[in-house]
Amino acid sequence: MARGTEALKSSMKIYFDTRLGDVHDLISFSERLVAVQEFYPDADDYRPNARLPVDFRRMNEFEVGEYTASLDDLSIEDELDFVAIFHCDLKSGEALDFSPFLSLSPVAELDPSIDYGNRPSITVDRVSGWRLGLHLDSWDGLDVSSRWKSRNRIVVNRGPAERYLYIVPVPIEEMAERVASPEGLHPGEVADTYIRNTPRTRCLRLLQPANVAYVCCTERLVHDACVSPGSVRAESRHYLGHFVKN
Repeated sequence: MARGTEALKSSMKIYFDTRLGDVHDLISFSERLVAVQEFYPDADDYRPNARLPVDFRRMNEFEVGEYTASLDDLSIEDELDFVAIFHCDLKSGEALDFSPFLSLSPVAELDPSIDYGNRPSITVDRVSGWRLGLHLDSWDGLDVSSRWKSRNRIVVNRGPAERYLYIVPVPIEEMAERVASPEGLHPGEVADTYIRNTPRTRCLRLLQPANVAYVCCTERLVHDACVSPGSVRAESRHYLGHFVKN
């Protein structure tokens, strides 16, 4: 999985199983990130300066071509430079069938989570207790230049509620190129600085119904998720590995 610097320049696309429905129903587009505490007056449990996307709209045809493709077009050569959504009906915790994906390293199963539709996003920092808003994961603890080695993550929505995944389609390596002195910052600080300094940061929202999974390198892509507002709970299962197209 060795990569040269130029390989990191490839565009980030969301590959979707066309059997899940029309791309316009599955993926929507925002160019507005807001400070959570300012936009949601009751959001007093978020970290300072946390941000989330708002004002999602239907993608135009240029954006569909720029940011999306059929899952059939994804190949192993894409390595970590992709997000994909696909049907995944896990029969049990022991029968892990992530077709059409396989992992090039042992799969680590994380704790399942149960989330509700009464908050604008779901991710909580286990140390501070703050909700994070848009953020980077750091399971593998690598610096920016080494994040291409990170494991990616499969998250399966077990339902019954629908979930949404927020993705900023700019890899952390590209963000670092636009931030002053990134070598002195944690990758999460690089991401926060990029978002703070980039008006109209683009964000994609992926619909994740029950028994649909996404795979994504959440160590390289800024993200968060929410449960469909006002709905019942959604249970999700989480797996780390070096997942590639089978």
